[in-house]
Amino acid sequence: MAMLNCGSSRYSARIFVCALIAILSTIRAGAQVENQADTTQNALWVTVSGNVSLTADLYDFTSDPTGKQAGRRPKQLYRLVFSPTITLGGLVTLPFNIMLTLPETNVTTPSLQNPSIGEYLLNPANAFGFSSFAPRIGWAQFYLGSHTPQYSTLSNSDLPLFGAGIDFQPLGMRIAASGGVVQRAIEPDSVRGSPATYRRDLYMGRVGTAENDNLTFGVNVVYARDDGGSLQNNVVALVPERIVNGDFSIVIPPDTLRLRPEEGMMASADVKYILSKSISFKAEGAVSSFTRDQTSEIKSIEGNPLDLVTKTRVSTRVDYAGTASVDIKDSWWGVSLTALFMGAGYVPLAQPYQQSDRLEWRIAPFIKVFDGDLLCNAVVGYRINNLSGTKGETLSQVITNGNIQIQMTQEFSTLIRYSNFGVSNQRDQDTLRIKNVSQSFGFEPLLMVEGDEVSHTVNASVGIDTYDDFNVVSGISSSNNMRSASLNYLASIISVPLSIGVNGNYIENALFTGVFIVRSMGGMVSYRFMNGDIIPSLALTNSSSTFGSNNADQQLFFKASLRWRITKRTSFNASYGSNNYTYGNPSPRGNSFSERLVQLAFSTSF
Repeated sequence: MAMLNCGSSRYSARIFVCALIAILSTIRAGAQVENQADTTQNALWVTVSGNVSLTADLYDFTSDPTGKQAGRRPKQLYRLVFSPTITLGGLVTLPFNIMLTLPETNVTTPSLQNPSIGEYLLNPANAFGFSSFAPRIGWAQFYLGSHTPQYSTLSNSDLPLFGAGIDFQPLGMRIAASGGVVQRAIEPDSVRGSPATYRRDLYMGRVGTAENDNLTFGVNVVYARDDGGSLQNNVVALVPERIVNGDFSIVIPPDTLRLRPEEGMMASADVKYILSKSISFKAEGAVSSFTRDQTSEIKSIEGNPLDLVTKTRVSTRVDYAGTASVDIKDSWWGVSLTALFMGAGYVPLAQPYQQSDRLEWRIAPFIKVFDGDLLCNAVVGYRINNLSGTKGETLSQVITNGNIQIQMTQEFSTLIRYSNFGVSNQRDQDTLRIKNVSQSFGFEPLLMVEGDEVSHTVNASVGIDTYDDFNVVSGISSSNNMRSASLNYLASIISVPLSIGVNGNYIENALFTGVFIVRSMGGMVSYRFMNGDIIPSLALTNSSSTFGSNNADQQLFFKASLRWRITKRTSFNASYGSNNYTYGNPSPRGNSFSERLVQLAFSTSF
């Protein structure tokens, strides 16, 4: 893989050109194959299908005074998504996936000013050529490039893996494995505030039975390791000489903090048993051995079941996790019971956003009666965080939410929702006591009336959100309460055909420093030409926001759009939006700003 550094705009533009050439060649080849098949009237041995979309965002921003405030978007942003699938003889399937963004965007990793071609491809937000190539031959699935392995609840990956993988399911068995890069190396940049990250390689696999209607079980393994040589500079911070708690007799010398390369492994066993059409059971147990510093001293830890396959060091910690669930579903009722435990030292290597050191259970019942006109579902749960007490006091959380959906008549329906989220600990007489409750209530009616000439749609929403917190230090109870209401009306004139809509919104947020209020009103109009193949529309929204006794900020938003269905498989969309914002009081950001956005999108399937 080429690793020559070059300007991102320059080589990304070349990639765009190459990708477009590949797209045109693929579509043309598919058309030629179809034409040949039409002349010979034989079954197609090679078929090409898929879709492609190309979008462009053009952004302009000005502020008063000039240069006082920066824009919120890049001036140009281009996206290309190309997903062709080649089928050979009805037996071999070769799906490709190309996703390109110019200039480069970043989601899960820090940004790079001048990424190399290799670093560009390692970015989870991009994929090019074979970087998402997943051919299938009968029961054999292959992956080359970006893919996300999914094996079990505790081992499923949350991050795209750039590498290779297999997933074989012969004779009711399943053998799967993948390996590659899940995190690219980023050099530290104190000027831009970018933290350093080592390149992380991840390998995972599963051996067990394929998914079936009776009994499914398997063993999963995940191994991750940071490449200590992937960074030229691993210095995180320079700590100056300092004293301890104001005692000049104790002086700590200066130190250099460096990023530590990590390593870890986890193994799990899972089972899923379907007792009947209405009852199923699922459970999984896992163990992880995680090392926070690969350079630390090797030391055997008694009771580490993974010690035979991974090195154990003084910075290694071993812990366990487990989950189980029972689902009961009938035609008109059902309930799901779920429990999850993750030890303080358990590290879900393939799920970096999963929280460890917790115990929780959930009960989720539902009921559907009166031919589905009344549907009720709810979730009641309890979670204990920081079970080990290593991060302060153990916290408990109560989670409840529910929805009631009622279809009163053919024209009128309504939705009622409620949720409650509370956090507390047991330090009743301590300043570290924490106790807060967050609640949310909503009521959303919907009315749809179909007339001979005009159809009417009216929907409304009323919401109340509260957050109450008790400060044991000051003895004061504070709250953050929000009330919201919205009303929308849409009329569609069948004979014209013309659609007209109006809407209004009100949001009030009561903070301890004052009340923040947002009011907005708007309208839209659209017309359908040529049996709906061409639909232009206009929308205008005016809003104001106030905080306390300050003067109101004013915002005027206008958008004009056009949707053109060129053929059954090809469409084009274009829109122009203008946002003008004026501050009620002079601020460090200036007096006002204005932004304009042009969006173009072309998509087709073949």
